[in-house]
Amino acid sequence: MLNLKLEYEQMINEINNQSQQEVYKLRVLTAENPILFAGVDTASMTRQLYIDLGFESWETDQLKALPKWRGLSIQIEYYEKLALLRGHYFLVLRQEAEHGTEIFEVVLQNVVDHLLLRVENESIFSVIYKVLERWRVFFQKGGYRKLTEEQQRGLFGELWYIQDWLNRFPTSPPLIIEQWEGPTSGRIDFKHSKRGVEIKTALNKLNKTIKISNENQLRLTNAVTSIYLYVCFIEPSKTHGISLYSLVNEVRKKIASRSDRMLLKFNDLLEDLRFKENDYTDDFFFVDKVEVYEAAANFPRILQEDLPKGISHVSYSIDLTHCAEFERKVEEVFDL
Repeated sequence: MLNLKLEYEQMINEINNQSQQEVYKLRVLTAENPILFAGVDTASMTRQLYIDLGFESWETDQLKALPKWRGLSIQIEYYEKLALLRGHYFLVLRQEAEHGTEIFEVVLQNVVDHLLLRVENESIFSVIYKVLERWRVFFQKGGYRKLTEEQQRGLFGELWYIQDWLNRFPTSPPLIIEQWEGPTSGRIDFKHSKRGVEIKTALNKLNKTIKISNENQLRLTNAVTSIYLYVCFIEPSKTHGISLYSLVNEVRKKIASRSDRMLLKFNDLLEDLRFKENDYTDDFFFVDKVEVYEAAANFPRILQEDLPKGISHVSYSIDLTHCAEFERKVEEVFDL
């Protein structure tokens, strides 16, 4: 895929090596529809992205509707004399301040990736709106954040399950990413057809206790008729095992070899978690074993109808040593 950070680095090296500088340095990123240019303001070294709109501009209301935040400006500019693109309109996304270049490049990369992989008949406006809205929410929530230890273990378990799936189905499209609802606060971490898979991590394989976050998590419905618990027994370490950083990149490589579209969705889901992978290089997890349980009708659980009126949002723990009759082979959770 196109590496926008590298493109900007090469442009800035060219600017620094030129004796006479232009006001803007431009580079063609793609000749496909839409045609894209990367731009650098040679005075401030701030970044721009130019998106070809063709011979017709957008309505004023469309431009005003695009999500914005401090440090980003959005304009439509008309270029009467631009080689083969004479008379074309361009949507221009500009970095307004020199600080924050790293995250701005990430935003522009995300815009470019979505434009290049947009589905047939999806408008440029629709793609850009959805991408910018996701990033507006990201910044509104405070940007990147360090996950708590419990959240790190939870994400590790979900990534371990994804990797397990990818290893078991090495020639299949990585549709497991489409099924991943954990980062978007879905009730169940993974859902396919009418089957749900909830990922749990346990620190002590002797204690074998898992936490259920609320009274609805293990509810069976017409939409979800079966739920499996995929339990990773893990041990935190400073020296052994695999870090979240390494696991993310292992999964990313496997997905990239099969589908650019699913890779983009995977990266988007990590951004939804406000996950910055470089923050997770020093702590390791060793996976001792994996067990699977079917949360069938008689599985011990608390449901909403079991609670006294007025009580809700109840979290509780399940001791799996009392759930032997519900244990299943690990392979069963992958059977469709």
